[in-house]
Amino acid sequence: MDSSLSSQESIPDDIALKIASSLQVGDLCSLGSCSRFWWELCGSDYIWESLCKKRWPVLALEIESYNNQPHEEWRVFYIRKHNEMAGKAKGIIDFVNHCLAFESIEVGNYLKAVRDLDSILFGFEDVYTFFLKSKHNVLLNLIGLHYCLIWLGLPGGGILLTVHWK
Repeated sequence: MDSSLSSQESIPDDIALKIASSLQVGDLCSLGSCSRFWWELCGSDYIWESLCKKRWPVLALEIESYNNQPHEEWRVFYIRKHNEMAGKAKGIIDFVNHCLAFESIEVGNYLKAVRDLDSILFGFEDVYTFFLKSKHNVLLNLIGLHYCLIWLGLPGGGILLTVHWK
């Protein structure tokens, strides 16, 4: 294969879009840094709108109203929403860590943390991104897992297969 061919000439656009659409956000951003072709393709509203709907299905009404008005790019919306969720997650993490400063957490505070996840409409990817990490106290992992099992109704086996601590 001639290495002088660009990605655009060697891969049909529909196949390239299918490849980019199947990636996780981090991998999509990495692919976008490979060339101008991939940068433009990986920044397409089609891909980022799909990522928003997949990550925040419980925010469907907000996304639909966003869809029906002139708006910023979907990638910008995704980043803004991610940062908003990160701030909300930090609030819950700080609350739990404050409770743990006294070496235990009362049941009421534990349940408050779980209910707070529900009140801010966290989806599984948000919980996975912010709570199900080996760097966290095991109690934060448990709160995230409890929320996924009870409030999101996800099957335990599926969650445990997705989460792999290193």
